[in-house]
Amino acid sequence: MKIQILLIVSILIFGKTNAQKNSKISFNVGGELGFATGNLNLFYSVGIGATAQLDYEVDDKLRITANSGIIQYAGRKLQGTALKNQSNAVIPVLAGAKYFFAENFYGNLQLGVSLFTGKLGSNKFTYIPGLGFYINDKVDLLLKYTGYTNLGGAFGVRLGYAL
Repeated sequence: MKIQILLIVSILIFGKTNAQKNSKISFNVGGELGFATGNLNLFYSVGIGATAQLDYEVDDKLRITANSGIIQYAGRKLQGTALKNQSNAVIPVLAGAKYFFAENFYGNLQLGVSLFTGKLGSNKFTYIPGLGFYINDKVDLLLKYTGYTNLGGAFGVRLGYAL
């Protein structure tokens, strides 16, 4: 797990350094908020976290993305008992694309793996479709669904800020 986190941090630092040299690459950080659905909702409720994302501009309409961070899901009280699940951290490692329908409006699709800690301690294939909007040249709002294989997912929002 430590090696995976070190790898993610290294990629993000390299990407930020490269982003300063090449205007086709941009770097942003964002806050995440998600509401669990499906089987995930049986054990967890709200997810809050932070992610970092690199965007590579292929042309005016298409950007390739790489995204990672950490999202903490709050434990839910088990139905009919006084017991409550412990919270669970999720580390997504994703790659994808943004396709611009209009100047500031885009569709987003990311695929990858999420590393679950705690009770779920496993890796899950992850897919994220979404619709986004650039509020201005620094602020990006993404409405999305995060799906985890055999677990459900979370409807959420990501508010990104370009550095």
